[in-house]
Amino acid sequence: MDRKRVPGLDCGRAIAVVSVVAVHLSFQFPHLPHWANIVARMGQYGVQLFFVISAVTIFMTLEADRARYASTGQIVLRFYVKRFFRIAPLYYAAIVGYGLMSWYTYTFQADHASILGPHDTSDILLNLLFVHALSDSAINNVVPGGWSIGVEMLFYLIAPLVFLFTYGSRARLAALSVLLLLACATSLITGACGGRLECSVQNNTFFYFWPPVQVPCFLVGFWCWNLFSPYLAGRAQLNRRGIAIALAISIVCGAGTAILGVWLGLAHELAPIAAACGAAALLLACCSGAGRSLPARIADALGRESYGVYLWHFIFPFAAMYVFRDSTTLATHGPWLSLAVFTLTVAASVTASYALSRVTDTLIQRAASELARTLLRRIDTRFSFAAAPAGSVE
Repeated sequence: MDRKRVPGLDCGRAIAVVSVVAVHLSFQFPHLPHWANIVARMGQYGVQLFFVISAVTIFMTLEADRARYASTGQIVLRFYVKRFFRIAPLYYAAIVGYGLMSWYTYTFQADHASILGPHDTSDILLNLLFVHALSDSAINNVVPGGWSIGVEMLFYLIAPLVFLFTYGSRARLAALSVLLLLACATSLITGACGGRLECSVQNNTFFYFWPPVQVPCFLVGFWCWNLFSPYLAGRAQLNRRGIAIALAISIVCGAGTAILGVWLGLAHELAPIAAACGAAALLLACCSGAGRSLPARIADALGRESYGVYLWHFIFPFAAMYVFRDSTTLATHGPWLSLAVFTLTVAASVTASYALSRVTDTLIQRAASELARTLLRRIDTRFSFAAAPAGSVE
């Protein structure tokens, strides 16, 4: 809320959210060219790009507060207040909005098509408390795509501890990374694999979504900030050779992600960390190549509204299911017509989601941000008063 925005990070957010919109719409276009279908399905790893950016901004924000405030308690409280009021208000609105949409389609549509999976009141409660990433029925059935918000909010719980423990020490960050990776691997083996060292986690299932598979992406983001913070904060830029190397690494990691994930499916549980490595390289290139051209300004705008766009864009794949229910025309005219219509649909969906995000920002997020600022001022006053010497006048 009080953080100066970095254009390169907003560019990364824009790429991430457009990628996610594309993958969700692609399921309504079965006649796309094979290569275009694979590229569109790669869009699901835009979520891992979001995770890497989130980890970078966590360290960026906490470092700024550490330089400004002396009390650890003050730093931690400020972090939780800012993150909660950034995420919760719109997410709660999405719970209501998608619930009403699901009720409407189930009640008034002949085919009873619903945008949500089976869930009950307890699943809604778990989403309200942001612990739904731990429940198979709650993780993705109350808000479409809500699994990523659940994973992120759970990681926020330990993020300040990670920062405070590792700040200024790569050795401690390395040790903690090893411990977290071992914990994730152990959880995966005991939970998803039934105690076996070899198993197959299916894409877009609970054991793909759950935190032990996704937490390593945040570690990649922490290391990215630790090693390249001047570039990510906009204080320095890679030269052309550096940008080319970063893009080459991103492409190689992207190919590896496709082989592990949506293309060959060799190990879906490893695809997220490969995607995160590619995302970190892409983010470096974005932060060094961001400009003020029209595409860059569009990317900045999308990046600023990326959370709202992510939450609301699920309306449009659902609408596309009805609009393109009869795909005879697209099939008759071949895959290139499907690709053209798909591209236009993605652009229209992103634009409409952006407009919805702006509306909900005005109606909901601005009030939430003002409340957060009030709470932050009270926290700062409280700690300033507590730190004042006895008998001093504030």
